[in-house]
Amino acid sequence: MRPTLDDAAWSSRWRTRSTLEKSLLCLGLLLVAATTTSLVVAGLVGVCAVGLAALARVPAGVWLRAMLGPAVFVGIGAVTIAVTLGPGDLWSLGPIGVDEGSASRAVLVAARALAATSAMVLLAATTPMVDLLAGLRRARVPEVAVDIAAVTYRMIFALLDAASAIRAAQAGRLGYASGQAARRSVGQLCAAVLVAAWDKARRLEDGLAGRGGVAAVPLVPARSVSTPFVLAAGGLVLGLAGLSLRAGLA
Repeated sequence: MRPTLDDAAWSSRWRTRSTLEKSLLCLGLLLVAATTTSLVVAGLVGVCAVGLAALARVPAGVWLRAMLGPAVFVGIGAVTIAVTLGPGDLWSLGPIGVDEGSASRAVLVAARALAATSAMVLLAATTPMVDLLAGLRRARVPEVAVDIAAVTYRMIFALLDAASAIRAAQAGRLGYASGQAARRSVGQLCAAVLVAAWDKARRLEDGLAGRGGVAAVPLVPARSVSTPFVLAAGGLVLGLAGLSLRAGLA
């Protein structure tokens, strides 16, 4: 079992592009989204990320599912920003309310957060994890940090595989035929998955140690950087940054 985003990355049209190219583009969009004070620019960053995802042939369903969780989290945070103590110009309920200033701040924060998230989802949906880990190692990121990321990534697969196999066995024994049986099966599933995941993680650690650690695993070959792609990505990011700066000075 593999995460859906990783499946999309392996089948993406940008799969063969250099990790450096995609990282420069997505991190540039992230930086613009995180620093802009313009709602329009934040919206443009999000639109650009969606358009680039469509260009890379990322399935719309995968994109929407990847954005759903962060969007809910951002929405809850935006509500806490919009609601203030005291009566509000736009809405009031007892001791709390929403005024024009707090609503504007909430919308801007939500737009920036969603734009930044879309930039990171674009990178995740077009670049497999193995490429990202190889890119981090080439960028001279400390080996300990890369090793932790790699082992965590592999442990996710161990957890998903264990959960899938155990649930299939429970379903075959009619473990979800009724509500009471389903609740009992879920509890047993959680306990069994923890034990199985711990055992697989230990064996994974032993295997990696026997090979000299994650660093001993061969890296994915580096791909050549496309100058036209880098220039186009740089132009897009600089254009958005210019619009953001102009909006901030206005």
